[in-house]
Amino acid sequence: VLRATRFRALRTLMVRDSLIGLLDYTATKQALETEIARAQRNKDPLTFALIDLAHFKSVNDQYGHQVGDWVIKSLARLLKQRLRGVDIIGRMGGEEFAVVLSGADCEAARGIFDQIRVAFSEIVHRSEDEVFQVTLSCGLAAYPHYGTSIILTGAADKALYEAKRAGCDRVVVSQAPIRETVLEQIC
Repeated sequence: VLRATRFRALRTLMVRDSLIGLLDYTATKQALETEIARAQRNKDPLTFALIDLAHFKSVNDQYGHQVGDWVIKSLARLLKQRLRGVDIIGRMGGEEFAVVLSGADCEAARGIFDQIRVAFSEIVHRSEDEVFQVTLSCGLAAYPHYGTSIILTGAADKALYEAKRAGCDRVVVSQAPIRETVLEQIC
């Protein structure tokens, strides 16, 4: 029993981001594959979201990495509070997060992430002698419109890029089809 408990604890540490306890990149990608297979079996919608903190490098440069870590933790906490327990939340690296919303189409997801976007922009962060706020951008793509995890991730990434290019602090739903062959050329 003790060995099994230690194994479970070690496995949890191996798939979790050490700063915020969310799934890491690899575990998030695996969970996305699993959820797509479930959505396919059940003929359910699924939305994949990529979230990026706007101008985050300047937060670290101006206020320091410890303050930057607190900003990342505040977004993780907000996502855990606002999303369902069945939703998959992961940290893709740096200031980028991913969320898998099973059973939700893009319009429902857009409303959810727009509320999260507004709530996060209202959080006041503190450094030693200043207060500041940070915004986020979000790109959404839905299954079955995009049929594989590679295409779904690429579409969400493209939508995120569009949100950032349009000035950040917005949620963009991917509309244009992305072919897997195009993604293979990019990667």
